[in-house]
Amino acid sequence: MYFKSILCLIVISFFLLLTSCDDFFETTLELDPPPFEKTLVIDLLAYTGRDTIDFRISTNSGVLENVEIYELNINDAEVTLTINGQPFMAKTNSQTGTYYNYTLILPSSLNQGDELSILATHPVYGKASSFFRFMPETEILSAVFYEDGGLDQSGDERSKVSVQLMDKPGKNYYAVQIIAPFFNNKIRPTFVSSLDPSVSESHERYTVLLTDDGFDGKEKILDFQIYRISENGAKGNIKLVWYSISEDFYKFSRSLNAHQNTADNPFGTPVPVTTNINGGTGIFAGHTRQVIDVK
Repeated sequence: MYFKSILCLIVISFFLLLTSCDDFFETTLELDPPPFEKTLVIDLLAYTGRDTIDFRISTNSGVLENVEIYELNINDAEVTLTINGQPFMAKTNSQTGTYYNYTLILPSSLNQGDELSILATHPVYGKASSFFRFMPETEILSAVFYEDGGLDQSGDERSKVSVQLMDKPGKNYYAVQIIAPFFNNKIRPTFVSSLDPSVSESHERYTVLLTDDGFDGKEKILDFQIYRISENGAKGNIKLVWYSISEDFYKFSRSLNAHQNTADNPFGTPVPVTTNINGGTGIFAGHTRQVIDVK
C-alpha cells in the first residue's frame, strides 16, 4: 500500500511538471523554403470540336505565401497561339469570377492532327512557350452497359460499361469519362473506376487515365465500373466520353494527382508536378474528344 501511494505521488508530480511547462508539447519549426524563380504559368487544355480556347496565364508563388489564386493572374501578357502555322492573338477574358483569364475564338473548330503552339511574353516574367499536336481518334468498336458489373475494390456492387477498342500501334494514352443519370436523374459525369491494371487515377474527379501497356496495336476490352444503375434507368442515358491524350498530359495528370494526395501530409514527400512549358511552368495540351452512345 505504501509503495502504491509513493508511485501515485510520483506520477502526479510528473504530470504537474509537464503541465507547468507551456512549451513542452509545442515545437517551433523554422522553415527554410527552397528558392524559386517567379515565372509565367500556363494552364491550357483544348478540345477537338470546339472553336474557342479558354486558358489561364498567371505566375507562381512560394510555398509559404498565403496568396489567393486570382491574385496570381497575369492580365497584361502578350499571348500568341499558332494553329497549323497561322498565328492568333489571344485576348483577356472580360468575364468576372472565371478561372480562365484569356480566350481565343477561332474561325473554325479544332480537329485531330492540328498542331498548336503558344508564346506568352511579359515584361517582368519573361517568355514561356510550348507545343502539342492533337492525337488521332481511337477506333471504338463497341460500348455496352451491364447492370451487374461485379464488385469494385471496396467490395461494393457496381454496374459497368464494357468498351471494345482497336489500339493503334505505338505508345498511346487515353482519358475516359462516363456520363450517366445521377440520384436526381440529372445526366452528368459519374464516378469511374476499373480493375484493369492499365487504368489509373486522374487529378480530375470523374476521369480515369489509361495507357496501352499490354495491348499496343491490339484489340482490347476494358470494363469501367460506375455506380449501380438499373437497365431501365440506363437505357439511352449513358454516354462514353473517350479522349486521346498526349504523354505530356498523362504525366502531368498523374503527378498532380500524386501531389494532391500528399500535399496535406506532413510526413509525406512532396511530389513535383510535371510540366511541358519552356521558360515557365504549367500544362499546354489538347484532347481529341469522342462521345459514344452506350448500348
